[in-house]
Amino acid sequence: MAIDDQYQIHLQKLTNKEQPVTETIYALGNGHMGVRASNPLQGNSDHYEGNPGLFVNGFYDLSPITYGERYFGYPRNNQTIAQLPDPRFLILEIDGVRSDQTPFRVETIDKNLDMETGLLVETFRITTPKQKMLTLTLQSFMSQSDYHLYVVRYEIRALNFSGKVTLLKQHNYVNQSIPNSNEDVRRAQRHNPLGQVYMPADSPTMLIETQKSQLGILMMFHYLGSDPRMKMVSRNNIPCYEVQLDLTPGKLEQFAFGYSLGNIHALMTVEMGPDFYIKKTLERFHEQNFAKLFEASANHMRHFWQDSDIVIDGDPTLQRGIRFNLFHLYQAAGRDSVTDVPAKGVTGPGYEGHYFWDTEMYMLPFFIYTQPEIAKALLTYRFSILDEARQHAREMGIENGVLYPWRTINGEEASAYYPAGTAQVHINADIAYATDLYIQVTQDMDFLENYGFEMIVSTARFWLAFGNYGEQGKQKNKFVINAVTGPDEYTALVDNNYYTNRMAQNNLFIAVKYAKQLQKENPTKLADLGVNEEEIVAFQTAANKMYLPYDDDLQIKMQDDSSPNRPVFDIANEPRENFPLLLHYHPLVLYRYRVNKQADTLMSDFLFPFDQDEPQLQRDYDYYEKITTHDSSLSRAIFSVLANRIHNPEKAYNYFMDTALMDLTDLQGNSADGIHAANMGGTWLSLIYGFAGMHAGINGLTFDPQFPSEWLFLSFKVKYHKRQIKVAIQRQEVTFTLLVGKPINIFYREQEVELVNSTPVIIHLTGLQV
Repeated sequence: MAIDDQYQIHLQKLTNKEQPVTETIYALGNGHMGVRASNPLQGNSDHYEGNPGLFVNGFYDLSPITYGERYFGYPRNNQTIAQLPDPRFLILEIDGVRSDQTPFRVETIDKNLDMETGLLVETFRITTPKQKMLTLTLQSFMSQSDYHLYVVRYEIRALNFSGKVTLLKQHNYVNQSIPNSNEDVRRAQRHNPLGQVYMPADSPTMLIETQKSQLGILMMFHYLGSDPRMKMVSRNNIPCYEVQLDLTPGKLEQFAFGYSLGNIHALMTVEMGPDFYIKKTLERFHEQNFAKLFEASANHMRHFWQDSDIVIDGDPTLQRGIRFNLFHLYQAAGRDSVTDVPAKGVTGPGYEGHYFWDTEMYMLPFFIYTQPEIAKALLTYRFSILDEARQHAREMGIENGVLYPWRTINGEEASAYYPAGTAQVHINADIAYATDLYIQVTQDMDFLENYGFEMIVSTARFWLAFGNYGEQGKQKNKFVINAVTGPDEYTALVDNNYYTNRMAQNNLFIAVKYAKQLQKENPTKLADLGVNEEEIVAFQTAANKMYLPYDDDLQIKMQDDSSPNRPVFDIANEPRENFPLLLHYHPLVLYRYRVNKQADTLMSDFLFPFDQDEPQLQRDYDYYEKITTHDSSLSRAIFSVLANRIHNPEKAYNYFMDTALMDLTDLQGNSADGIHAANMGGTWLSLIYGFAGMHAGINGLTFDPQFPSEWLFLSFKVKYHKRQIKVAIQRQEVTFTLLVGKPINIFYREQEVELVNSTPVIIHLTGLQV
């Protein structure tokens, strides 16, 4: 089978080849765990420049948050994803010298990631202290067919000597620290929170427990082969595999290992069942080898691409960048209904492995339209932490409803700085919005009844309790929401943030919509949740009377009540080295100015395209673009989509290109800490919501393409109402094809289009042709 180069990420084509960055770029994951692409010989050396390790989605520990002054309701504990031992770790012993004790010189010769199958191939040239040279090649993949498995094959070849080499494979159990030398608040802040590490003397099995969270996890690796030279031995009371090799120049030796990682459990459960786990792991590896395990995983990757690939003709670099983003989105997403998508995926310790609104607003649309089962699992995670969200609301003085945490792993708030954390109460409405979108697109009524409606009504109740009725100038009896922070973290604790109020209004509207639907279809569900007609009317009234600030003189949506009174920050004359501003200015300095870290009011324009006509959108866009720094990786994608809606192709394309290649070019300067998962979701939004102009419109699925002159062709697939539709856009025509499901009508701009039986429907500029 021919290899498609546009599925390949070659080391030679990266602009930044520094070790910490390439560890992120070539990290492998499957939603449950992720492994950074470390140097396998130096992963535990003091002078090692990278940040190697394994991360398990949802495996975290707690450490107390220290406050100078602590008040009621402040979070008590940090939650920090645990950085576990590097499964790539290998020891070579040559001339009595071990590579983990006296570092060998290791040069990276090549790395290549085949995203089509998920196979990573890396070659290193190794020089011993006595100048003996050999090559070490790693082939590895993270299994997509069994999320417990990581598999690695080592190939070793002598270059300039003949002699004995000992290969040792053991757990690298040295705790890795999480550096933060530049005091970047986006990075993890503490040392790795591992507690005790236990290893049985007769098995390469490791039980790791955390210090405070009382979680445990079992890890085991197994030799995948039958070479009689491979022995199980104990070195310094550490069980390991050992093989003695007689190398000659050009002679290749090859050994593969399967690395199995169990589920996260309460520590007591894990401690009581290691024998059972070891037995199950050995059964998993029975009669398996590298090739069999790889083919099973690669088949899953191929199915992913069949549903989720985006093809762009006209820019090979961009094509690889798009696939790189989609590949990492797939790797990042929890699929077990009890984990979410960490802000850095499972590729690094940045943001401490926390989940934010990023999932619902930036990543979930991709999964809803291409991998709805993953979308369902991610939303089910939010349902699983409803009790914690309910308790959080009580801590905030809200006796009815829930308040989801701004950043979390276990469901409890972990943001110590409330002005840019807990005050972002819009996360409630973000989750409700995403839940509604999932139900609209998938028509999953079971999810609505069993999970979705309770989340929507619980978040709607919060707004009734948190907001109040008041006067806004000449407007009487308006529903207002005070003391909040919107998406823009350079503007905090304001009254009537436009985005927050508009999202809360939507939250209330959809609570009414589904309450009325269930009154007809399942009234018992309403009774179980205590929803009555009086409450439905209260939702509707608050939504109808929601105050949305507007500047009549400028004719723009105001970001909040006080924004016109703040001076404009002089972004144009600010030295380039002072960005991002958050690393160079105290928050109270930024709060005094009109300056946006990212799309805020414009985020509502993006999410509610029918709220304004094009002239209104143009005025909003022009105003807020001038005061936005794009210091957040979440910003440019939104500006790209909206530039398409105002028919500004140059801006749309330029913003999009920064979005599409952000990690491959290290645009933000912090890819070493992990990928920017939300930005990767934003890439999909820019393409599908922006250039293809897709939205779930009032009448149904609607497309309004704004095709860039730089491309020749754009195609993708979406799932909608239990159908799958392929869309192919060229400069002079758009082709729609129904691939799966019953006939359906969609819309091209205002034109209704019937799709039937895999028959392509071609729309020319002059009209419709089949």
